[in-house]
Amino acid sequence: MGYIQLQKDADGIVELIFDQPGKSVNIMGEDYTQAMRAAVAQLQQSKETITGIYVRSGKPGQFFAGGDINRMLSMDLKMDTTEKEEMFNNVMLAKAPLRILETLGVPVAVGINGPALGGGFEIALACHHRIALRSTVIGLPEAQLGLIPGADGLVRTTRLLGIQKAMEVISQGRQYRAEKALELGLLDAVVDSEEDMHRAAKRWIRENPDATQPWDKKGFDLPGGSHSSKSIQQMLNFAPLRVKNKTRGLMPAQQVITAAISDTSRVDFASAQRIEARYFIKLLLDQTARNLMRTFFVQMNDLKKGASRPSEPAPSTVSHLGILGAGQMGAALAFCAARQGIEVTLLDRNQEVATRGLEYAKRCCEKDKRMDATRASELVARIHPAADYGALSTCDFVIEAVFEDRRVKAEVTAGVEAQLQQDTVFASNTSALPITDLADACNRPHNFIGMHFFSPAEKMPLVEIICGQKTSQEALAKAFDLAMQLQKTPIVVQDAPGFFTTRVIGATILQGAALLVEGINPILIENAAHFNGSPVGPLAIVDEISQATAYKNGKQNRLDLEARGETYVEKPANIAVRRMVEEFDRQGKAYGGGYYEYHEDGSKTLWGGLKEHFAPQGYTDIPFEDIKDRLMFSQVLEALRAMQEGVIKSAGDGNIGSIMGIGFPAHTGGVFQFVNSYGSRELLDRCRYLAERYGEEFEPPALLEELAETQRELV
Repeated sequence: MGYIQLQKDADGIVELIFDQPGKSVNIMGEDYTQAMRAAVAQLQQSKETITGIYVRSGKPGQFFAGGDINRMLSMDLKMDTTEKEEMFNNVMLAKAPLRILETLGVPVAVGINGPALGGGFEIALACHHRIALRSTVIGLPEAQLGLIPGADGLVRTTRLLGIQKAMEVISQGRQYRAEKALELGLLDAVVDSEEDMHRAAKRWIRENPDATQPWDKKGFDLPGGSHSSKSIQQMLNFAPLRVKNKTRGLMPAQQVITAAISDTSRVDFASAQRIEARYFIKLLLDQTARNLMRTFFVQMNDLKKGASRPSEPAPSTVSHLGILGAGQMGAALAFCAARQGIEVTLLDRNQEVATRGLEYAKRCCEKDKRMDATRASELVARIHPAADYGALSTCDFVIEAVFEDRRVKAEVTAGVEAQLQQDTVFASNTSALPITDLADACNRPHNFIGMHFFSPAEKMPLVEIICGQKTSQEALAKAFDLAMQLQKTPIVVQDAPGFFTTRVIGATILQGAALLVEGINPILIENAAHFNGSPVGPLAIVDEISQATAYKNGKQNRLDLEARGETYVEKPANIAVRRMVEEFDRQGKAYGGGYYEYHEDGSKTLWGGLKEHFAPQGYTDIPFEDIKDRLMFSQVLEALRAMQEGVIKSAGDGNIGSIMGIGFPAHTGGVFQFVNSYGSRELLDRCRYLAERYGEEFEPPALLEELAETQRELV
């Protein structure tokens, strides 16, 4: 059986059915190109006997998955001119069948029975009428992978929606539920069943024998206005600057999208096809796209398939979740669980405090514009406030989210465990406290695990799962499954100080403080982070966490070292925090101000006292590139040390965790992909230079030296 089957019914309607052999989903690769060219050629030959074409998938619940990313990743980035021209010709050959299909002279409808993303939706755009099941999602997510649509999706979307709306859809790269896609004009109809879809598609074909694309009709004008429109001119004039400011020039796809939409909308369809192809190839051969495709497609798909999950036991679901602590984190987790249909017992020290957690869930419901009053009421009703540990006795899984204090957590753990079933997993939500030590408070340490959720938990997608020394594989599997059930992205790490994400973000925070103590202008420190692509500078991060917390953690770290018989050495970062708290009473944003002053209008400015207290003789001058690299490389080196020590075993987990959890610059593909793209040898040399000038924290770990010697990549 071939990739495409053509089946004609008694009315002369041909069903063009995608069903790639040996694949669970249809992919737009070389097999597709050959099959589509042959199928369209056959349709051309017999078009006199055809009354219409119905495009659909033969795979249950799956329409079309898009382009062959693995094939794209295998391409050599350093192509010569001849090779690039050959690639251009191949792209044009792949586009051609869809253009023939939409201009064949018969009505073409498509039935979308499952996800139609990227290339899959580009196929749908070439059809005159688009029908989808209500449950499915569609979209052009290429921008999130550093690309633009390459099968005329950009050209057709611009002609379908107009310049402004197309700019929003393509640049955001969002996936839309069918109802929203219908509202936007990307779909023509939404139905509830495949039978309804098939009937509706064929009925439309019979009723519209002269159907054609809007852009192929004489006198076609772009919806929303052409380049002659003053508002469109103004948008296109300022769009590149806005994109540049937002992405800091680090996301080439965003710049290209603006140019490609502008250029293709000025010319005829055939010329627009060629322009889109040139821009597509430009991005495909850019390192940024390589980084994003590897991390957010290949590694993310591996993660979702359970690459870091034990193969046994079988997948499980939680029907009753217990949450200890009704503060912001606990209440947010209760909302997340109830949103997924899980019954939640939210427990705190008394009924009044526990009940307050419901207010958080209600506010979250109010902020969700897609949630009506009935759904909101049903969600909140799934959360049951309680003050007695006995209320947790029937829970499948319990998450402790109390104050970040070892004594408090140990007291709660011991009290709750006695009420739980023998196989109930107990997870501690903590950003840094050792899981192995916390497990000492329970009698079943094999059921004890760490789950580090990020705040605000109802929005942040990542959860860092931490295995203690005695955590069982069964507990890990159940924690992984719960994270997926909560619609979170789980990464798995082993217990160690700071785990992975806190340890990595801590490295750049320490560098920011060290630079300040060295007398570097704080404006340069924060700007260097922004130029790297970080959403927030290291000084602003500490203010958000609070100087008070950093100060307290530093004191605890000193006590821990001395308890182990080790000598505590105060580092520049510790000096900065100590002085900010003890001398200047600048304890962070929550306390009125820290490195920054916070104003009533929501703005912030660096505290004027920083120069007086840290650079009284004037600012120290070092190369701006050194500041940038110290902030970036400190994180990369710490991640490599964590992998070398076995704290993290998967490069994919590290890449995804660093971007989604702590804001490592997305265009790099994450901390480990950064090593691949920068080049391990080049990174080794640069780190040796930084170590010589700025200290031992830049000394390359053995893993980096091994990567440089073998030229092995972290995948």
